[in-house]
Amino acid sequence: MHAVLGRHLERLLDYHQWAHERILEAVAPLDEAAYRAPRGLFFGSLHGTLNHIAVVDRIWLARVEGQPWQFERLDSEAAPDREALASFLADGVAGWRLWLSRQDEADLGKLLEYRNMAGQEQRQSLVDVVQHLVNHGTHHRGQMSAALTALGQPAPILDYIYFLPGRLDIR
Repeated sequence: MHAVLGRHLERLLDYHQWAHERILEAVAPLDEAAYRAPRGLFFGSLHGTLNHIAVVDRIWLARVEGQPWQFERLDSEAAPDREALASFLADGVAGWRLWLSRQDEADLGKLLEYRNMAGQEQRQSLVDVVQHLVNHGTHHRGQMSAALTALGQPAPILDYIYFLPGRLDIR
C-alpha cells in the first residue's frame, strides 16, 4: 500500500464531518415537530436518521478498536437533542481520525473479523470498513436531503466533489 491510501481515508473522514455539518445546518431552521415527524425514512424522522448515522459510526469504531458496543440496536438513542447529537457526531469522527492516525498503511489492508447485528461472523478489510462508514452516512444524508426537499426546504449540496477544492494533498 502507499501513503496515499491513509491520506485518502483521512480526507474521507474529513468529508464525513463536513457533510454532517451541512445536513445539521439544513435541519436547523425546522421546528422540533418537523424535525422529529415521521418522513417515510428508514429510521423515521430526520432526527432518527441522524441519530442512526451517529450510532452506526460508533458501532463500527468500537469494532475496529476491539471494544464492546455502546448500542444494542441501530435505532438506539445516541443523543436526545440536536446540539448533543451534533457533538456526538463530531466526537465520533474525531475518534475515527484518532484511530486512523494510529494505523500504518499495512494495517489498513488487514481484515477485521466481527459479528454483525444479527450475530453472523463477517470479515472485511479496514479500508473497506472506513469506505463503508462514509458511504453509509452519504446514503442516509441523501435520504434526509430528499425529505427536506419534500418539506419545501433547500437541500444542502453534499457531493464529495464540492468538498474537495483546497483540500487535495497529492504527493
